[in-house]
Amino acid sequence: MKISAGSLALALIVTATAMLEPLTAAVAFAQSGGTIVNSQSNRPKPQPGVRPQRYYCAVDPPASAKISGQFTCPAEPGRVGGRCRCANVTGSGTLYTY
Repeated sequence: MKISAGSLALALIVTATAMLEPLTAAVAFAQSGGTIVNSQSNRPKPQPGVRPQRYYCAVDPPASAKISGQFTCPAEPGRVGGRCRCANVTGSGTLYTY
């Protein structure tokens, strides 16, 4: 089986072009300011002009920390007043929303 260099180069160019098409479409989508929405979410979309609820976890520092105030971090939606945890903080906290 004999393959010429020209036909091999043409096959490589066609393959590379076919592989770049989805990437080109993704770049064009990103440049147009498009937003990718998680299609698996069952939450209703917020009304225009209404800010979605945001959740945070507040952890009281241990007495040995000698720090006033609380440690806070963003949290996933859940039952307000329930228990939650922050990364790199000892103990659990309370879930709040704002």
